[in-house]
Amino acid sequence: MSPITAFFRVPGLDPAVQGSYRREQLTELTLPIALSLMEGGFVAVVAAKAFDVPPWVIAVISAAPMFGNLSSFFWNRLATARPKVPMVTALQVLVLLCIAAIAVSPRSGAATWILLASVILGRILIAGILTVRSVTWSLNYERGLRATVTARLQALASLMVVVSTSIAGLVMDAHPENFRWLYAAGTLFGGLGVWAFRGVRVVGEKRHQVLERRGQRDPSNRNTFLAILRADPQYARYQWHQFVSGAASMMLEPPLVYLVTKQIGASYVASIGIVMLIPFLLNLTTMPLWARYLDRVHVAEFRARQNLLWVIGIVVMFWGAVTLSLGWLALGRIITGITNGGGSLAWQLGHNDFAPRDQLSAYMGIHVTLTGVRGAFAPFLGMALYLGWDASGYVPGSTGLGPWLFLLSAVLGLVAWRGFHVLQKEIGSSTTAR
Repeated sequence: MSPITAFFRVPGLDPAVQGSYRREQLTELTLPIALSLMEGGFVAVVAAKAFDVPPWVIAVISAAPMFGNLSSFFWNRLATARPKVPMVTALQVLVLLCIAAIAVSPRSGAATWILLASVILGRILIAGILTVRSVTWSLNYERGLRATVTARLQALASLMVVVSTSIAGLVMDAHPENFRWLYAAGTLFGGLGVWAFRGVRVVGEKRHQVLERRGQRDPSNRNTFLAILRADPQYARYQWHQFVSGAASMMLEPPLVYLVTKQIGASYVASIGIVMLIPFLLNLTTMPLWARYLDRVHVAEFRARQNLLWVIGIVVMFWGAVTLSLGWLALGRIITGITNGGGSLAWQLGHNDFAPRDQLSAYMGIHVTLTGVRGAFAPFLGMALYLGWDASGYVPGSTGLGPWLFLLSAVLGLVAWRGFHVLQKEIGSSTTAR
């Protein structure tokens, strides 16, 4: 057996879900080619260089995934007591239509608005996919293997994002108008992934639907947003610490795009590399290591050990911003990328260490919705603090924090790290099986 084949096999996986796992692997080999074109880092670079958009548009595009996350509780309510795979498939098809709309958009002033509308709507639909798909993972894969399985699927997705966006950068450096062919090709590849996912089967789904239906009819309304946070104060604190950490990270993305594309004037390849490819490549290479750790410990301990490395990476990026050095910025992105390889796993699976079996969707819905809340303001706040702001909006001659924004983000990261550390001590280092 080759090393690559061995990596993507999961010893001990229930034979009942082996076929579904293979179908999910095929989906992750194709659909991410399309979804990568809707990633904030890629679209923001395209908007900044091909469309020469103002800073506020870069901020909106960077915030688009978080607008989508605000819809998570809606998707959770819609998916309750319904089959999950058909719903995910329908959402995937709608995302592909948004990608196709960018490919055929007119080359006029309206193109910017079509781009914005497609990205925002696409990210709302992708949030639905993430929310609903997390339930299929929780049911199909047992606690001791869940992070390992998810890591392999995410590694495939990250690999395809790295390959496809690397090629896309070269194609657009040759001619910016080539974005149309890229989005059209992405739509076609994505269709193959949707076809593969249609055949996924979810173990115990009918029984789970009964539990969800009972919870939906529960007169105590225990599945509501505030009721869950009141009833589970440890989960509420975990979400608060994630809120601080996530806001610190999100407010740096639009300024980073502006710094690399406008102030330094890097090429498509260099811009996409620093903004997007480095984090995704590190996701691919470090996820297996993080997965083995997450399979053994509670997510609070995982976050407590992980956050400090992210702070170090942001401090390195601060020096890159001060010196306008792509090299230092790249090094900082490498360090934060290593950290984010584990962060993406914890983001997908962390709620399982708190949620009762009949409330998996509700807990994930809270988590994704709060991600959307911080994402709805953090990118705009970051750009405002970086460039300077007044009542009229961005003012070219005004003075903002500039590179010092990176240090502010690092301080917020330290606050979050301290919070996770205290929560870890309270919960204990052992993982609670769900």
